[in-house]
Amino acid sequence: MVRSSLFARYSFLTTGGYAWRLTSFVPQHVPALVDKIGRDRFVQRLDGGFRISSSWCYNAPNALYWDYPVIQGNQQSMHFSWAGKPWLTQRWNRDIVDRYYGFGGSNACLGDEDQGQRSAWFILSAVDLFQTDGGPATEPVYEIGSPLFERVVINRGERYGRGTTFTIVAGHTSFENKYVQSATLNGKALETFWFPARKAAGRGAGNYG
Repeated sequence: MVRSSLFARYSFLTTGGYAWRLTSFVPQHVPALVDKIGRDRFVQRLDGGFRISSSWCYNAPNALYWDYPVIQGNQQSMHFSWAGKPWLTQRWNRDIVDRYYGFGGSNACLGDEDQGQRSAWFILSAVDLFQTDGGPATEPVYEIGSPLFERVVINRGERYGRGTTFTIVAGHTSFENKYVQSATLNGKALETFWFPARKAAGRGAGNYG
């Protein structure tokens, strides 16, 4: 359970965050965090937070972070893929896109925009090129989530030696069809949910099925 936990009791001691979320804030080495907590416990805890927060569209009433810990308007991130459950990343990513950001003109980016972070998260998740660590690693990677569009062409302008365009094709993606079953990069099958950023250099293409 998320409620009535130690995380709730001690969240008042934090500023600009809360204990449940900050416990997972090790973006530079998520696998080590998973090993420290234990894979099953890590996934159960994270999944429970998303399940209970979805009912409030990831925007807890009256800032009740300890009752509804996944607050998309407060620097939220996801680590399921690095715990061996990429389908849970895909499920909850899409749920946030649908329920928090919405579709109509009355929807808005609720909470703290944090210099564009909420909008940037949406764009990266929608085109499906995400980096949990923000890309500072000596060998940065891109992570596959749940693409929102059937085709996206990214114009890279031949800057930094990264080529001209990178095309992402996700045939038949829809509200129901949100899970990636297989993927290829430049015609070669991917065996993991991530791929090295350097392999996207040049004129690249990713295909998800």
